Amino acid sequence: MDRIITNILELDKLNETPFVDWYDDEFMIDDNKIDVYKVFLKLDVGYEDYEWLYEHSNIDLVRWELENNCFDWKRHSWAVAEYCPDKFDADKFNWEKDSWAVARFCPDKVDISRFNFKKDNWAIIVFSPDLLDVNQIDWKKDSDEVAQYCPDKLDPDKYNWEDYSWVVAKYCPDKFDPDRFNWKKDSWAIVQFCPDKFDTNRYNWERDSWAVAQYCPDKFDTNKYNWKEYSEYVAQYCPDKFDSDKFNWEECGWAVAKYLPDKLDLVRFNWEKHSWAIVAFCPDKLDIEKFNWQKDSWIIAEHCPELLDIDKFNWEKDSGSIVQHCPDKFDPDRFNWEMDSRYVAMCCPDKLDPDRFNWEFASGEVAQYCPDKLDPDKFNWEKLSHFVAMYCPDKIDSEKFNWKEFTNFVKKYCPEKLKLKPNNA
Repeated sequence: MDRIITNILELDKLNETPFVDWYDDEFMIDDNKIDVYKVFLKLDVGYEDYEWLYEHSNIDLVRWELENNCFDWKRHSWAVAEYCPDKFDADKFNWEKDSWAVARFCPDKVDISRFNFKKDNWAIIVFSPDLLDVNQIDWKKDSDEVAQYCPDKLDPDKYNWEDYSWVVAKYCPDKFDPDRFNWKKDSWAIVQFCPDKFDTNRYNWERDSWAVAQYCPDKFDTNKYNWKEYSEYVAQYCPDKFDSDKFNWEECGWAVAKYLPDKLDLVRFNWEKHSWAIVAFCPDKLDIEKFNWQKDSWIIAEHCPELLDIDKFNWEKDSGSIVQHCPDKFDPDRFNWEMDSRYVAMCCPDKLDPDRFNWEFASGEVAQYCPDKLDPDKFNWEKLSHFVAMYCPDKIDSEKFNWKEFTNFVKKYCPEKLKLKPNNA
C-alpha cells in the first residue's frame, strides 16, 4: 500500500471507525478529520493502537513524526523497526526496551554491542537464530524458545528441564532425556507428543491420568488411573475402559449422561449437581421428581419446555430462559423483572411491561432491540444514552441525552445529530 505521510486521519477513508476517545474535541479538526498525532500524544497509546492505525488507514504516522522531529524514540522505538526500518537510527533507538523489535522486523540492523540480550534474547532465538550466541542464552528463562526454534543449539546440561520439559517432548523429542525430564509436572506431554517415550512407572498418574485417557488409551492402567479427578476423560475418550464401580459418579456423572447414556446408573447419579446433563443429553432418562428445579430449571425451558412445571420452576434465578426459549410459558407476575428485564427486550418485546421493566439496568437493550418501546421519561439517559446514539439515534432527546459523557458516541455513530446538542451542554 502506498501510504500518505501525514498526521491527519480522514474518517471517510477508513475501513473501520476508530476508538470513541479519538473523537474528543481537542483531536477533531472537523467532522471528518482527526489529528492522530495529538491523539497518540495525549492518550496512553501502545502497540495495539499503532497496529490498528496501520491496518485500517493509509497514512504513515511514524514517518511523519520522524520527518517532523516529533517522534518519541523512548516510548515507541519499536514502531520504527516495524513500519520505517529505512529510518532506523541506532543512536536514537531504545535498545533497552525495544531490542526485540529489531530482531523481529529488521534483523540486519541488530547491533550486538547494544542489543538487550538479558531481556530480549528470546527474540533473537525466535526471529533471528542465525545471530544467536549460545553464550548469551539465559537457559532458565529462554530454554523453551531454544527447544522450539533452534533445537540444534540445545544443551541438555544447561537446559531448564524443571520448567520446560514439555517443550522438548513437543518440539524436539529426539532430545528427550528420561532421567532429566520433569515427570512430576510434564508427564502429560509424553503421551500427547511422544508416546513412544512413555514409562508407566515414572508417569505421574495422580496429576496427568487424563492425558492417557485422551491421547493414548492403549497405555491405560485401570489400577493406576486417577478415577477421582479424571473419570470424565474415560467416558469421553476411552469408553471401553469404563468401570462403573471405580467411576466418580459424585463429580463426573454428567460425562456418562453425555457420552455413555447406556451406562447411566440412575441410583449413583448425582441428581442434585448434574440434573442438567440428563435433560441436555438423554432426556428419556429424566426423573421429574429427582430433577433439581432449584439449580437447573433453565435447561428444562431450553431443551424440553413441554415438561416445564411453572410451580416448580425457579423464576427468581432462571426467568430469562423462559423468554428466550418458551415465551408461551411467560408469566408476568412470576417473572423476575429486576434481574431479567433485558431478555424481554431482546427476545419478546411484545411482553414488555413498561411499569415493571428495569429501566435502570436494561434501558440499553430497549434501544438496541425494540426502540419502538423506548419511553423517554423512563429511559436511563444518565448511564445509557450511548445506546440510543448507536442503535436508534432518531430517539435522541436533546434535553435528556447525557452529552457530557456520550457526545463522542454521537460523533462516531450519528454525527448528523450533533446539531441537537444544546449550547449549554
